[in-house]
Amino acid sequence: GDRTMKYEVAEDRNFPGDWRVEGINYEREGECYVAIFSGPAAKERAEEYATWQSSLAARSIRELATA
Repeated sequence: GDRTMKYEVAEDRNFPGDWRVEGINYEREGECYVAIFSGPAAKERAEEYATWQSSLAARSIRELATA
């Protein structure tokens, strides 16, 4: 979990109904990781995944701060 990672959820432009979670690392030249969710409750699952990834990043930052 990098403190510069930002997670964004958006509906895929080319495939409506599919939802993308993009993890963007602004400190590493905009390096981007993508997870795509489709099928039942795709938006809700994508949002849950983004929240989980953000919480992992936040926990890693706290652990680094107290090390």
